[in-house]
Amino acid sequence: MQAALQPDMWLGALDALASQTGSGHGQLIGVGGAREIPFNIVTNFSTDLIDHFAVSGWGAETHNFRVAASNRHIERGFYDPVLFEEHYDQVIPQLASSDYLDWCEEIGIPFGCQTNLVIDNFGIVGLATLRDRKDGRTTAAQRKIFASGAKAARRAVRLQEKLEGEQAKLLAGAFDAIQVSAFIIDVRGQLLAHSIGADAMLAAGDVRVAGRSIDAPGAPFTLRQTVQALTADGGLDHMRTQIITAESRPPLMIEGFRLPEREWSLGKLPHAILIANGPRRDRAGVTQYLSAIYRLSPAEGDIAVRLFEGKPRARIAAERGVTAETLRGQIKQIYLKCGVDSEAALMRLLAPILS
Repeated sequence: MQAALQPDMWLGALDALASQTGSGHGQLIGVGGAREIPFNIVTNFSTDLIDHFAVSGWGAETHNFRVAASNRHIERGFYDPVLFEEHYDQVIPQLASSDYLDWCEEIGIPFGCQTNLVIDNFGIVGLATLRDRKDGRTTAAQRKIFASGAKAARRAVRLQEKLEGEQAKLLAGAFDAIQVSAFIIDVRGQLLAHSIGADAMLAAGDVRVAGRSIDAPGAPFTLRQTVQALTADGGLDHMRTQIITAESRPPLMIEGFRLPEREWSLGKLPHAILIANGPRRDRAGVTQYLSAIYRLSPAEGDIAVRLFEGKPRARIAAERGVTAETLRGQIKQIYLKCGVDSEAALMRLLAPILS
């Protein structure tokens, strides 16, 4: 349950489950065409091996005995049983290739057990332990421990999905508080939430919703093109376009900001924000704005503004009444939250907002 609140704790939780079941590895995996960021977290496993699995295309049931066993049970209406070596033995003869099986033998994960934690319209989140021949096949006692751990893991996954799913609404509320019209979109460009000011734009017909996508005529880009540029692989971090409104009203300037990416997520995290009217150019408005977009604390937002103004770090530390070491730690947190690795990169990120 702590991992649901602090996702970097999942590795420790999975390692504990593996240890309690006498297994070499614990695994949490998320797959499915609609899941925004497929993930595969395996303890005591190199990232090279995980990458090799992904590029080899071994996630298909025609090659992967673990996936094949799960799909057979789902087809029969059994969505979350604990599957183990006995079930793998039943499907292995039906595989189109032995490549994945041979690879499992080579790296020492031919045995283990698994279950599905979540099956929804985003895909599947699965839990597993992986074992080598020295560990042997799972015992009934070990599978009982695994089943108990899976119940706790399922609660944690559902809580984390719920928390992630609420972030867009929290962002919309933050923009309402500073009277900024904003649309929050996911990695597929679909609308997650919007502020009250943005709701007025929808009611006036300045922006329209088709399905869950937003669009509006504009120059040099339509709103749909702007969204696509922000959500494409290797897309832009910032976009600006002018939305064409009715003749009686002035056009609207829309700015889009791509949010710092996370390595993985269970649910629907906000990916980008489209702003129809930016913050006031006073420090209070800007720091609240940075807090809403990048989750900076008031102190971090104030420091970011001072850095952008070109003030030396020694002066910033003196003005804020903190030591140089404390300021370095705060700037490091700013870099982390904004997804940058240098002051120059931070300045480029802030320029569209503060210039």
